[in-house]
Amino acid sequence: MRSVRLVAMATALLLVASGCQMLQSAQRYAAAPGTVPKPFWCAPSAGTALTPADCTSLSAQLDLAALAANRHHTAGDALGDGAIGTPYVPGVGAAFRFRAATPTFDAARPDTLLYDSTNNGAQIAGIEWNITGQHAPAGFTGPNDLWTAVTGGWRLRAWILRPFQHEPNVFNATHPCLTGLGAVYDVTASCYTNTHLNPLRVLVSNDDGVDAPGIDAAVEVLRKLPNVSVSVVAPATNQSGSGGNTSPDPLVANPSQTASGYPATAVQGFPADAVRYALQVQHLNPDLIVSGINNGQNLGPITGISGTLGAARVGGRAEIPSVALSQGLGSPPDFPSGAFVLVAWVNDFLLGRVGPQRFQSVVNINIPTCTAGAIRGSRFLPLATDTTSGNPVGNADCTSTVTNTVDDIAGFLNGFVTISSIGT
Repeated sequence: MRSVRLVAMATALLLVASGCQMLQSAQRYAAAPGTVPKPFWCAPSAGTALTPADCTSLSAQLDLAALAANRHHTAGDALGDGAIGTPYVPGVGAAFRFRAATPTFDAARPDTLLYDSTNNGAQIAGIEWNITGQHAPAGFTGPNDLWTAVTGGWRLRAWILRPFQHEPNVFNATHPCLTGLGAVYDVTASCYTNTHLNPLRVLVSNDDGVDAPGIDAAVEVLRKLPNVSVSVVAPATNQSGSGGNTSPDPLVANPSQTASGYPATAVQGFPADAVRYALQVQHLNPDLIVSGINNGQNLGPITGISGTLGAARVGGRAEIPSVALSQGLGSPPDFPSGAFVLVAWVNDFLLGRVGPQRFQSVVNINIPTCTAGAIRGSRFLPLATDTTSGNPVGNADCTSTVTNTVDDIAGFLNGFVTISSIGT
């Protein structure tokens, strides 16, 4: 099992044009400013905390900048659109410039993008604007812009893309993880912990019920990760097969706990209701939603009736990155393998390796339960549209030698962890 690798496959996720994650996070904060923590880009430790209105305005501007940047997710993308690259500089990265400095600032049109190297596959790290004139422009909403005087004008950088977020101030002139020896991709490194001061807030839900063994496995492995804060809001009872169904408001919920005793909220309703309750009643503002680990795979045409996917899709519609995990049928289901895959995916998420973060859809991951052999690895595969590739509720054959897997059903039945990007 430990041979499963998610990094290379996760970067191939299908993308959907969303692009307002920061704005919707700011709006959730503005709806309950005394309850929801202020987003880090609006409350820098090396700057001025913004009002809810200014936080909302800044968040919309930063989303526009991130949308523009993620159209050129790699240095090769930038070169393909005519950017001119320069050598890697510690603290800055390799600058790829698209156009000359202009006299007017436009958040949606950065002129330079910063990458972790000059290689075509280099990962994007930061965003830069160069403006001509004697005086620094007004720039972004709020007083936290750190404009630097350069010959003939001014320069501003923003660090808002994983893993190169900079929570002390997203407008810092440099990033310490772009070292003289190259970019650091290690969530335990001091350069990372010093720039990620807030925990990753994870909301965990499911469709098997709050006391199910799968959600317990997910919670227990997540709560052991460094700098991760876990909240659990799940249906009070098993709601398998309920898809995206919702109940009339007001929703009813009670304090509960997982099988291992972790505090939770049990919602009287469907999986989608549980996530709605977390966001709309409890006013949680998670960075990531995890739905699962479900008992039984959710593949191809049956995903539409999956409550596991129904919960995740509520998060996706709220512009919150969401991942649904399902453990293949077996007796017993191999939840430890599912938990291992979850940790690998979360680590990739933290390191910005699950696709451009402003374009993510809901991610559907299915993990085989092997009765013989071992999980053969992971593959990004599209959802099957029919059952041509096999029975979506069949058992996986981890001893298979088949390599030509055209969709998620074929991949799973032949012993692979399947990763698919789905709509909301």
